This record gives sequence, C-alpha cells and structure tokens, in this order.
Amino acid sequence: MSLTMVQQTWKDKLKAEFFPLNRRRDVDGLRGLAVLLVMIFHAGWLKGGFVGVDIFIVISGYFMGRSAFMQHPFRPERFVLRRLYRLVPALLVMILLVSASMLWWVLPSDRADIAQNGAYSLIYLSNIWASHHVGYFEGQSIAYPFLHTWSLSLEMQFYLIIFLIALLLSALRYRQAVLYVVMVTSFAYSMVAYHAGDQAGYYNIFARLWEFCLGTVIWVLPALPQSRLLSGLTYALSVVTLVLCGVFYNLAYACPSYMALLPCVATMLIIMQPHAATRRLLEPLSPVGVISYSLYLWHWPAIVMATYVLASQVQGMTMALVLGGAVIVGTLSYICVERPMLNYENSAIASARQRGAIVLVGLCLVSAAGLAWLSAMSRVH
Repeated sequence: MSLTMVQQTWKDKLKAEFFPLNRRRDVDGLRGLAVLLVMIFHAGWLKGGFVGVDIFIVISGYFMGRSAFMQHPFRPERFVLRRLYRLVPALLVMILLVSASMLWWVLPSDRADIAQNGAYSLIYLSNIWASHHVGYFEGQSIAYPFLHTWSLSLEMQFYLIIFLIALLLSALRYRQAVLYVVMVTSFAYSMVAYHAGDQAGYYNIFARLWEFCLGTVIWVLPALPQSRLLSGLTYALSVVTLVLCGVFYNLAYACPSYMALLPCVATMLIIMQPHAATRRLLEPLSPVGVISYSLYLWHWPAIVMATYVLASQVQGMTMALVLGGAVIVGTLSYICVERPMLNYENSAIASARQRGAIVLVGLCLVSAAGLAWLSAMSRVH
C-alpha cells in the first residue's frame, strides 16, 4: 500500500470518527460549546460557564424525546441498552483508573469521602450524595474528583422517567400531556426552591426536570414559521446569548433560578432551526462535541488530582497544561472506550448485546460495593 493511500485511509477514519455524516454538526458544535464552557468555568477563567450543564440537559432531553417519544412502536430494550453502552463504560473506566491512581496515597478521611462518592456515581445517585455533602460552588468541592458526575446521575434518572412515560403511555397525545405537566410542575418546584434559598436544588432532579422537558417538547411543537433571514438571526442571537451567559452570569443565576430559563430557551431555539444559515457558527466545534462526554468525564478529575499533587490551587499555565492533559486522556477515552462500545452495541446480535449489558451492570455494582467497603474501612481507621 502506498504512503498516499495510507494517509488517505487515516484521513477517512478520522473524518468518520470526528465528522460523522448521520448527525447534526451544529448540535455537536453546541455540545462542544457546552463542554468548553464547563471546562473553562472549572478552570476559574469564566464565572458563568456552569450554564454549559443547562445546555447539555436540554440537548439530552431532545435526543431522549426522539428515542422514547418518536419511535413507533417504542422499543424499550433498545432504549435501555443504548443508554447503558453510551454512558456506563467510559464512566466505569474513569472511576476505576482515578481510584487506583489516588486512593492509596490520600488521607484516610479524603479516601473515605472520595470512595463513597465514586460508589454513588456508579449507581447514578451522585447528585443525592453531593446534596448532602458539599455545595457545588464551595471551595471544598475541589477535594472530590467524582463530584461532577452529579449531572450524569441526573441524566440517568431522567432517562428512567422518560422510559416509564414512554412505556406506560402508548398514545402520543397522553405522553404529551404528561410531559407538559411534568415540565410545569418541575419549573414551579424550581422557583419555590429558588425563593426558599435551597442551594441543594442545584443537584435536584425535580428542580431540573423542566430543562430536560424543554428539549423533549421540541419533537411535539410545530416548526417555527420563519423566513430564512429571521431564522438565521434568531439562531445567531441564541448562540451569542449562550456565550454572553457564560461570560456575565454569576453563581446567583445557577439553577434553581429563573435566569436558567435564558440559556435553556436559547439552546431550544438553536435545536429547532436545523436549516438556519448561521448554523455554521457552531459547526467548527462539532469534533469537540463528538468527544464531549469523555472530555467532561476527565477534565474535573485532572484538576482535582493536580490540586492534591501540588498541594495548592491550580491556576495559570499549570491549569492550561492540566486541561491539555485532560483533553488528551478524554480523546483516548473516546477512541478506546466510548466509540468501540457504541459500535459493538450497533453491530452485535441481540443476545450478545444483552449479555454485555448484564456484564456492564454487574461490573458497576461490584465496583460500587468495593468502593463502599473501602470508604467504610477508611472511616474506621
């Protein structure tokens, strides 16, 4: 094989991996923007970057609406297996590698809390653990490398809710009614939590459900009747709004807060206009969006581990190097773990997919039990 052919083969493979044809590149770009906002926020360089989580939640609701609401008939087994293969392998690998890397040398008190957080993360209850242990924006959050998994737990809990709605309500019109009721009730709950000053509401699935539902209702709303010019302007203004929220928002605007509406609605408007000419504003970020899950998984543990090793807050060029390392590890996680498992789920026969899912769940439960035991033993000593 000639050198030119080898180069072309590698180019084709990279293009297929990072520029897939069967996806909306602007939505991938929106994911890319979201993960960059979160990473820069955690680096301490952007005070409103937490809105990246709100963007992720609306996007997640949008894709779950397609999988659960728009499939006729609804295929519950495929829905469950796709979610398991999509989320579990990369999370499991990250938690096991980070645990093996640091739990043997940190103080017993830190080990106990980190291991317990890891155990909760593997059974997708990390948000509940966090709500009873640490405020997300408080200084001690830097001690927990798995704290960021609270949003993944929220996501899995939403999948369970949307799964039950789709499974129990076969008629689309009833699903729509329940969806709107859930959305309005959740938003009302969020506003009550806001006025009550409930900071733990940041982690609460009931205070966040309306954000997921905003993404899901896109599938049942009528198309926006707009001219090409108005569509392009709305799309561009929505993108600018997200960037401005990231720059100018402060912690008081984090959910639960009525200000969370702005980035969520802006995300919704972007998704609802797939043919806007200004979608090219987001498309350059699509490769980042493709690997956004793995980037999200690894960037926070990298920051926490660097803080432990250096015994001081990471900042400046050191932070840039840490994030650069996290990008490399996250990319490897996507190439070596996330993508192969999704490919397997797509290509394997049904019985093999089922056995694989059982193995994944079993590994999570065994690993969670092991971390829970380690946490208990560390507290004893």
